[in-house]
Formats: sequence, structure tokens, C-alpha cells
Amino acid sequence: MKSSVARWKCYRYGDYYRVLAQIYSPLNDAWRKVEFLVDTGFRGDVFLEKRIYEDLGLQMVELPLRAVPVARTLAGSVQLRAAITRVRIAGSTFKVKAYTPLYGYGKNLVGRGVLNRLTTLLVKREKTCIRLSES
Repeated sequence: MKSSVARWKCYRYGDYYRVLAQIYSPLNDAWRKVEFLVDTGFRGDVFLEKRIYEDLGLQMVELPLRAVPVARTLAGSVQLRAAITRVRIAGSTFKVKAYTPLYGYGKNLVGRGVLNRLTTLLVKREKTCIRLSES
């Protein structure tokens, strides 16, 4: 008999909502832990610091620039790079498009492309919780 009690994985608030996830490196066939800021204004899947993107070897499996959107920011347009990989959050694994800037450093962000596939609870200035998958 299955329990109807929901199980959650929560992450403490630290001036921002955050989640801990793992990103897959197709080059090294390995997973790497990454802390992401929750960015509900970013409609993409994940955005990575350039250093992490390159450490994972994602530049070796990158999509052509013509297939990658240009980001519109308050500072202007930013050309992006992107690769297809996987992300694992709270027991759920998803195929994602990982972005990083062509120039500059970037930040680790998880956007609505991933958040919309999860049940997410943001507790005001306290924590971010992700409902654990039923597997």
C-alpha cells in the first residue's frame, strides 16, 4: 500500500532561492554537483558559468550558433552557446539545454524549463523545496 504523504527535498534560503542539482558530462560520462539559483524570469532550462560548462566538456557537443537564441538583457544582447545534456534534481532526471555566454562568465541558474517539470515550493525567505519523484 502506497503512502499518500508527499516527500520533499528542501534547500535553505541564502539571500536567494537555490537548489542543488547534478549536471551530466557526456564527454567524461560523469555527473557533477552544481548549486543553482532559481530564476523564474529565465524561460530556458539551465544556465551555467562558463568554467563549469567547459569543465563538463559541453563545448564538444555544442549546438551550432545559428540554433541558439540571443539573450536580451537590460545591458543589451548577449550571444549564447548551448548544448544538450541531462540534469538530476531531487531524484528526477531531465534532458535539458544548457546555456552559457559566448563572452563573459555567466551564473548557474535553473529556469522555468526545468521548474515547470517539478513541483516546487518557495517558502518566503526560508527555503526552496522540490517534491521527490514517485520512483
